[in-house]
Parts: sequence; C-alpha cells; structure tokens
Amino acid sequence: MGILLNNAPYDNDPWVHYLNQYLPDIPVFVYPDVPDVKAVKYAATWDHPAGDFERYPNLRAILHLGAGMDLIDAQPTLPDVPIVRLVDPEVGLDMAQFALYWTLHFQRNFEQYRTLARDSRWDRLDYINSKRYNVAVVGLGLIGTQIAQTIASNRFKVLGWSRRSQILEGVTNLNGEDGLKRALEHADVVINCLPLNDNTHHFFDSEKLAWLKQGANIINISRGGVFDDTALIDGLNNGRIGAAALDVFAVEPLPEDHVYWQMPNVFVTPHMSGATYARSACRTLADNIERLEAGEDPFPIYIPKSKQS
Repeated sequence: MGILLNNAPYDNDPWVHYLNQYLPDIPVFVYPDVPDVKAVKYAATWDHPAGDFERYPNLRAILHLGAGMDLIDAQPTLPDVPIVRLVDPEVGLDMAQFALYWTLHFQRNFEQYRTLARDSRWDRLDYINSKRYNVAVVGLGLIGTQIAQTIASNRFKVLGWSRRSQILEGVTNLNGEDGLKRALEHADVVINCLPLNDNTHHFFDSEKLAWLKQGANIINISRGGVFDDTALIDGLNNGRIGAAALDVFAVEPLPEDHVYWQMPNVFVTPHMSGATYARSACRTLADNIERLEAGEDPFPIYIPKSKQS
C-alpha cells in the first residue's frame, strides 16, 4: 500500500515529510517515480496529468490538495473512487482574515488615507459604522460560511447568498435570483466565494454587476473566471464599482501587460489569500486515509462534473 503524491507545480518535499510523520507505515511515491502502480492505494494530488489516475488498479481514493475543484473537473476521465476536497481549517482562517482585512480597508477608507498621507494632509474622513456596513458573501460553502461568520462576528451586517436556503447565525440568509439582487443592491462590499464550474463561469456579468449600489467594492478570493473581466473593468472605470481586491484571475500568473496592474482602484495579490500548509493539510489527509482504512467515509466527498447526474 502506498500514497501517490503530486503537488505540481509546487514543492513536494514538505508533504513527504509530514505524510511520513503522520503515516509512518505507508510509503509515499512522488510522481512520476512510482515503482509499482499496483501499490498505489491513495492519490494525493493537485494538478495531475490527465488520465493518469486510471493507471492505478488498486486506487481507493483521490485526495485533492486544495479546496477548489476545477482541476478535478477538467480531468477527461476519473476512476470510480471517492474524491475528497481538502478542507484545512487553517486555510479557511487565512481566507477569512484576508476577507476581513479588505472589508476593513474599504470601510475605514484606508486607501484614501494613504493618498492623503502622501500630501501630508491631516484630514479625517467620514465612514459607515460596521453595524450599518453591508457585506454580501456570495457562495456559502465551507469557506464562504467561515468568511461570513468571521465578518459577522466583527459586527458587520452580513448578507449571505447561496443557491439553496441556509441558516447561519448572525447572517441574513438569501437565496435565488431575487435574493442575489437584494444582496448586491444593498452591499457596500461583495465577497465572491463561488466555486468555478459551468454554472458559475462569468456568473458576475454586466447584468449582475449593474445591480450593485454605486461605489460598491469587490473582493474575489475564489476563482477569476467567476467574473466577466470585461464587465468588471467597465464597472471599475465608470464608477459603478469603487474598487476591487483581486486575489484570483482567469489566467495565472496575471500577465504583465494586463490592465489590472495599471488600474489605481484594483489591488492585485498573487493567489495568496489562503496558502496551503503542508503540516496542517497532511494532518487532514492522514485523518481521511485513517477513516478509509477503518471502513468509514472520508470528508468532504466531492462529486465531479463528469459524474453529476
């Protein structure tokens, strides 16, 4: 029995170290150095070559090394085994703190203060108290839920939208198109937490961005393709959108000649809102492998696009 590891294009060494620490009796094979394909029982992978999973006849589960599942959905074929998302509490905390930072940045006018400081100006700016500052969190999966609850716990007025009705304490829960329109019309900040799939590609198009209140701000921490870049740029240029903190993009790394780099009301970060830590992530992987070895279900299981009815 062994674990196939492929964290491409990132470093595998820390993952090998912690998997060996948490599961000392299970060998780890770093792709493509797999001495015996029959020995692979679990695959812990990120951007894995298309079709390679089919090579391992004794594979029992695919443990994806991230919360976003677009790379899994891009696989042309997948074996009939459980596919497990990586839900690392430390990553969720990082992403919630990232979202909270930018919410505070916009609410308290910190960018305007930076501009004033350059001119040595001692001016105080009015701002909206957090209890009246509306933050719309769009997408209430595991990460979106943690973000909504974190921001609500800091006394912001949080509007949480999902396709299906949910109940989160301290959050105004909305669903359906009418609920989305209400959330966007009232939001001072919109935080996108939707996954990227066929239903959410360019979800935020010109029609939905036109629902925003004048000067609303955007925080995108899920996937760049959820926004129509042309519509987002238009909104930023015409003032419908005040500013955008963008951590994810349709093409990554963001090309050097992309207009986002030059826009004064766009804040670019290099997909770092929730770094994956090998130490804590491998603990989660080990827990799921131990569940499988005990005949229990891993958590959370993901149904890929190719297998959705």
